[in-house]
Amino acid sequence: MSDQQTPADMQAQAQSVPADFVYDTEHPVLPIPFKVQIGKQIFEGTGLSVTSAFIAVNGPVDTSATGRKMIIKLQFDFEGFTLLLFPEATFAGSRQDGEATLQFTDPTGAHLPQLRYILNNFIAGDFVTLGSMMSYTGPTKPKAPKAKDTGARARRVRSLGTAVVSAALILLAGNTLISRFTTSFEARPVFIERAGNEMRATTAGQVAYLNPQAKAGEVVFSINANTGDVLNFQLPCDCEVTVTDGVSEGSTVLPIDPILTFFDASVGVQVRMNMSVEGLSAAMSGDRVTLELSDGRSIPVTVKTTSATNSAALRGELYVPVNLVAEPGVLSEGDIGAQAQVRISKTFFGGSLAGLMDTQ
Repeated sequence: MSDQQTPADMQAQAQSVPADFVYDTEHPVLPIPFKVQIGKQIFEGTGLSVTSAFIAVNGPVDTSATGRKMIIKLQFDFEGFTLLLFPEATFAGSRQDGEATLQFTDPTGAHLPQLRYILNNFIAGDFVTLGSMMSYTGPTKPKAPKAKDTGARARRVRSLGTAVVSAALILLAGNTLISRFTTSFEARPVFIERAGNEMRATTAGQVAYLNPQAKAGEVVFSINANTGDVLNFQLPCDCEVTVTDGVSEGSTVLPIDPILTFFDASVGVQVRMNMSVEGLSAAMSGDRVTLELSDGRSIPVTVKTTSATNSAALRGELYVPVNLVAEPGVLSEGDIGAQAQVRISKTFFGGSLAGLMDTQ
């Protein structure tokens, strides 16, 4: 006779093993006072283990609900506080009349650490029951203080020094980041010159005549225009004349190209530069423009556009000529020829942040 089992025998043997056999005696059931809430109904607990909760019910248990899963609320009342757990449980009938069995669907779920702590302390005697409440009776004596550390003062000083250095480094890094975000410098140089009046070409052509020694009313330069006309320009006064670098008889010029500058008897100061269109847009939007001189002075200036600015912008040039105007008396004759750079600062909170950065 063969010892091999047929599939029918194996199925019969499997059916003879209860599905909940691992819950029966795997863990002890402890008489811990607790409550279980299912929906709006609250039941008193009669026993609790790691795998199951047993509750008291009125009358016989309806076994037709066996296998139904639900979220239950386990409530443990202590002196002064309550501990709540919300595991998922499966209705598993009853052990005896007047009692229902709720098996935890996942005994190793998120509720396990707290539930195991309560069970272990109850077994150890640290939790005692006071009617429907529990009280902690474990050790409460605080640990003995450590011996006085003679190096505590030195450690505090080192900690304070470390904190101060760290704060200084954080402030330095923050200031650097703010400066890079709020401040930019123009790449083109700034020219601080003697104030004068420029005479510019009014049409495209070639310089045919140039006389820097001309007197008032005399022709100071002429241009053979591309249209064939000859344009003569007279000097309006007996003034000192300076010819623009690169301009001479025979030079080709375009409209608004500067030909020369004439100066009257007074000695004023003017500041000119070719500013990027991004910088000009920022200045027109209200950002602060500051003239940084090589001697360390920071002078607020206002950007003034001219017809040359408009023409250069319309031609699509990336840098356009502008004038920088400072407060009267700030720049003097001694500043003529000095080196300078333009700084543009973003304005926040009505310009207060830019003003704070300028004072640093």
